[in-house]
Amino acid sequence: MAGVAKIYKTGDFVFKAGDRPDGMYIVRKGQLQVFLDQGGKRVVLATVPEGGIIGEMALFDKKNRSASVKASLPSEVTHITVTDFDGLLKQIPKWFVTLMGTLSIRLRQTNERLHKAEVGGGVPTQNALRLLAILDLIWTKHGEKDEKGKIVVNKKNLEAVLIDSLHENPTRVHAFLKILAESEVLMSTSNLRKQAAWIMPNRAFLTQFPQFFADFQKGNPPTPCLDVAMLEVIKAAATLAPKNPYDPALVPFSQIISEIKIESERIPELSRSLEIFNFTGKACSLLKTSDGQTLKIAKNDIARLSKFHHVLAAFTLHSF
Repeated sequence: MAGVAKIYKTGDFVFKAGDRPDGMYIVRKGQLQVFLDQGGKRVVLATVPEGGIIGEMALFDKKNRSASVKASLPSEVTHITVTDFDGLLKQIPKWFVTLMGTLSIRLRQTNERLHKAEVGGGVPTQNALRLLAILDLIWTKHGEKDEKGKIVVNKKNLEAVLIDSLHENPTRVHAFLKILAESEVLMSTSNLRKQAAWIMPNRAFLTQFPQFFADFQKGNPPTPCLDVAMLEVIKAAATLAPKNPYDPALVPFSQIISEIKIESERIPELSRSLEIFNFTGKACSLLKTSDGQTLKIAKNDIARLSKFHHVLAAFTLHSF
């Protein structure tokens, strides 16, 4: 499977998003750039140096190109055609082919989320969503196993990809990572080489948080996020709900007030602010009962909902 040598000048396209797959490309000399175009804005996904491979996803799932690739330097590549690769697959175990196909689908889905997250760029939370989508790509491309078999990403490599390769603002990147660390979405660890690394205890956050944000925005809430007082309320509700014998649990506002020890003069203001919980869905909704204003809480979901609202507030209030 020798392949065919091809030469590209700086700026030449190797292929464009939407093109039919024609094989994969091995970079022998030079450098390629992977990117998406959204509303006239170019989003760089990756830079592929000498020795790198591009276009391999389409060899497994046969779908159209999910991103565009061009030469960012004069480049020489080896083109392995679909026909050549299909011949090689006959010598590879079927389970491996299936695995690679699954990984390709996941990468494509992440590309699509990144593409969608670019809409409305400039809005703080939308910028954070875009960075989350990029983070998912980085975990797929650059993740490695630690001594416990958990997937980790070298901290310096992560920042290099975001800041150097993707040209993200360093201040924004550091603030973004700090928020994720304080929320324990990312946690400090080390890789097999004893280098500082990030581990993600629950990678599902990367897909669950964007869905949570979309659901919260559907009803056009009066504020883009819960304010500081309401964050305290939902945190207290997450503490009190598990103590209730029923599910969903009914937690009266009066009980929450006792938990967070709010001054009496602030109670009327907080009571009016509870209307925001009309927009938080089934996991935490506002009711009026004989005990007064009450939160109806799904016990299995409230801790996650509280965490998501705290992260949303951090993203919204920070200038990304």
